Amino acid sequence: MPKVKITDKSGKKITEFEANADDSIGTQAQANGCPIPMPCMAGACGGCIAKIKKGQEYLDPEALGPTHIPIAEDEVLACMCGIKKGTSADSEIEIEIDNL
Repeated sequence: MPKVKITDKSGKKITEFEANADDSIGTQAQANGCPIPMPCMAGACGGCIAKIKKGQEYLDPEALGPTHIPIAEDEVLACMCGIKKGTSADSEIEIEIDNL
């Protein structure tokens, strides 16, 4: 399974985990000790905006549903974003969460 690293704005590692393609990055990060805020869980509020630092090609921004707010090209909503099906197990992803 691909490895996901979550950092805060200063670059400090908050958690690292092997991700699956069935759950959102946000849900998996929370299960691994990262307190990502996901107030609406519907891709509408922007509380879980995350900046992709590495591995954008392995992420599906709307894996769990549509994004209802505008975000930058290098951002995803952690509550909706997932790993693309077929992503190789040795893939590495790094995501920065500003509001931790």
